[in-house]
This record gives sequence, C-alpha cells and structure tokens, in this order.
Amino acid sequence: MFKSLVVGGAIAIVGLIIPTSAYGQFNGGSISPTIEAETVANPQVSPLELQQFVQVIKRFQRIERYMQMQMAKAIKKEGLTPEKFMEINESQRQLRSESVNSSEDLEKFRKVVVQFREIMDDAEEKRQSTVENQGLELDRFLEIEKIVAGNKQLQSKVEQMLGN
Repeated sequence: MFKSLVVGGAIAIVGLIIPTSAYGQFNGGSISPTIEAETVANPQVSPLELQQFVQVIKRFQRIERYMQMQMAKAIKKEGLTPEKFMEINESQRQLRSESVNSSEDLEKFRKVVVQFREIMDDAEEKRQSTVENQGLELDRFLEIEKIVAGNKQLQSKVEQMLGN
C-alpha cells in the first residue's frame, strides 16, 4: 500500500518536471479525468452524449492506471526504488549543487524521465482515440465536461454512472 502511494507521489511529482505540453494537451484543450469548474450557459447534454462521456471517463481511468503501472515498472527496470526516485527528483527540483546522488543514480533517473515522457505521450494518444472511438468530437467532449462541472445534478448522474 505504501509503495503504491510512493509511486503515485513520484508520478505526480514528475509531472512537475516534465513540460505540460508533453502531457494532457492538444488543440488547446485538456483531456483529463478531472472535470473543470466552469459553467456554460444553457447546458444541453443528451442521454447518449452523457453515456459516451462516462464511457470516455471510464477508459481514461483505465489508461491512467496502466500509465502508473508502466511508470512504476520503468523505475524498477532502472534499478531505482520509488523512494530513491523521489529523493533524486527532489534534489533536482531544488537544484542542489552538492548532489547527494551518484552520477549513476542521476543517469538512471534521467532514463526513467525519458521513459515517463514516452509513457505519457502514449497515454495521451490513447485518450485522444478514446474520445473519437466513443463518437464524440474533442470540442464536444470538452463542452460536456464544462457543462457537467457546472451542473450538480449532472455531476451526481455521472458519478452514479461511473459507480462512485
């Protein structure tokens, strides 16, 4: 349990060191399993669109879990522990001149970060195709996301449909 929290934390932290353009953005919109807190005037979402939206979110959740597993494997493959990875990441973020990490560990860390970028790029492609495969245009998906975010009843309906 603790290791999964550490890996999740490592993944979240690495998100800070990898440029956002490499993850979660295309056509100026964000494809994420979170719902933005904006409202849209006259929100209209058909039952079919709501079902498509929920199916996309479910798939996003699976993609996210798979991405986290791949990231954990990348850390392990390079011979690092999640804790060591986070320690190196923290020292890199603080730009410590007197590095407490060996050059070998830093090289492993760099390799993992490159792998993370590839994993996140792959996940982004999967998210894009998921939206399209559910029969939604990206703009409409993002519009539905905003509509749901601004409507408590729709939020409850989506949570219910997701099984939350």
